[in-house]
Amino acid sequence: MNFLNLNKVLCLSAHPDDIEYGVLGSMISCGHTLFDVVVLSNGGDFDVTTGDSRFDECKKIWDKLTNVKGACLEFTCVKDSSEDFWVNHIENTFDLKSYDAILTLPKHDSHFEHRMVNNISYALLRGIDVGLITYRTPSILEEWIPNYYVKISDEVLQSKIDFLRDGFDSQKDKLYFQEQSIKDFHTNYLCSKVGAGYVKQFRIERLFG
Repeated sequence: MNFLNLNKVLCLSAHPDDIEYGVLGSMISCGHTLFDVVVLSNGGDFDVTTGDSRFDECKKIWDKLTNVKGACLEFTCVKDSSEDFWVNHIENTFDLKSYDAILTLPKHDSHFEHRMVNNISYALLRGIDVGLITYRTPSILEEWIPNYYVKISDEVLQSKIDFLRDGFDSQKDKLYFQEQSIKDFHTNYLCSKVGAGYVKQFRIERLFG
């Protein structure tokens, strides 16, 4: 199965665990799509778990999936560098035209570094026909409205929960890393009304056929 019929996607993550929390279920169930993950920082100023060990946690999960490759950039905070710097750095590091879409953090998010990565993502797409899709986060705001849902089975969701809780040892005591919180994150009222069960939620900002 392919994610949105896409062959290759660049996934931008401000912090270790952003993309895994938001997209891992789709990575597991959409094994025919290649996901290249880029983590821009190792945690941030206000995270006591910040450090290279956070990168190791990501790699532990990536290594379990044959369709996921990851790169961790050696920066402590996204905010420590300008948006122009990030745009130039990513453009010079990755062949953006080789991707069908960029999966990125949403504009409507309470975390300012998530919003910063959203701005960076739009700048990366100037002049190229690459799609843009935002994924849901625990810090999402109600203004963000999904328009694409990926159904995931109970088995895939349980695999995601196990991956997250076993892989991100530094985060597993946080409320949003508890098993019930992760299950709640994958529910949507409109989807449940039609019997869709657990879903991953995305917003397609633009996509080329």
